[in-house]
Amino acid sequence: MLSLFRVYSLFALSFLLAACGQADPPYEPGPRPVKTVIVDEPRSKITRSFSGMARASRDTVLSFRVPGSLQELPVRVGRRVVTGDLIARLDPKDYELKVKELEAQTAQARAAFNRARADYERVRGLYEVGNVSKSELDHAQAGFESAQAQREAVLKNLDLVRQQLSYTRLHAPLSGSVSAVPVENFQTVQAGQPIAILSTDDDLEFEVGLPDHLIHQIQVGGEARVVFDILPGRPFKALVSELSITPGPMSTFPVKLRLEEPSPRLRPGMIGTAHFELDQNDAKTFMLVPSESVFGLPSGEQAVWIVEPESKTVHQRKVKVGRLLPEGLQILSGIEGGDRVVVRGVHRLEEGHQVRLLGNSQVNFQHSSQSARP
Repeated sequence: MLSLFRVYSLFALSFLLAACGQADPPYEPGPRPVKTVIVDEPRSKITRSFSGMARASRDTVLSFRVPGSLQELPVRVGRRVVTGDLIARLDPKDYELKVKELEAQTAQARAAFNRARADYERVRGLYEVGNVSKSELDHAQAGFESAQAQREAVLKNLDLVRQQLSYTRLHAPLSGSVSAVPVENFQTVQAGQPIAILSTDDDLEFEVGLPDHLIHQIQVGGEARVVFDILPGRPFKALVSELSITPGPMSTFPVKLRLEEPSPRLRPGMIGTAHFELDQNDAKTFMLVPSESVFGLPSGEQAVWIVEPESKTVHQRKVKVGRLLPEGLQILSGIEGGDRVVVRGVHRLEEGHQVRLLGNSQVNFQHSSQSARP
């Protein structure tokens, strides 16, 4: 039993000695792969974002000038129309009957006018040779003038009814999209009753609401960027076209933006976000970096890793941070424009480590942040 124990002891001892004689060499790591961004120049404005909705710059309410029963209603909500397209048509029978009736009256009035004119010319000739009295001439002249007035009145009524007949067809006065059709076909409608609402989508506006403490920073003609949910990667340049002086239902002040180059894919009613560059209250300048590039120190301070451009080594730089904005984290001091800051891999680095830049590390931060989050 004792001899067996000695055998095991000798075996363990020999294993330990062998392990000590074959120790691994020290690990020497190569350049650490990191992602970086280049810090943009200092700025004093911050981006404020507000949700809103696209609206047509003009909404045209289309209606008939005469009452009647709808006989044709080819338009539907969302349909695109061009100038001259038929929107709706009334039953024209009543107006056609009036036209025929007045055409008959016009023929009678013309015949009466011709007779009265012939009688007047005849009596005037007899009066000139002394065969009729002055009273007979006056009577013939009065009959002629009365027939002339009746003919002109009937002609005017005929023109009016013909015009009313033409009003039974409603055409698009301009190009756009139909945003509402509040009537049904075969319905009896009145003159001036809305038949369709036509929205012009070639000059879209975007409406947002701003709180009272920011509205004073917005001016007509000021610039903004609008990003629609349907086109998240494409910001649209816009200009402030209208500022309200009274708050809306949500206690915010409505602001209208005119899109400079709207897309054919945009339609009134689409949701998006408007981004404004506004001054800070304290007007201090700051840098922007991704929030993940900043790490804490045991002392409670915060720092970033700066990559030296030539040696590709990293050095720790203490920074003073500000607010977290949609574009990134404010850095009030500690870095300068043009510095290359490590974004990913910050917790695996040590002072003087050599690094290898990955991917699109040459991208300027402000540009890349605007592309990802316009």
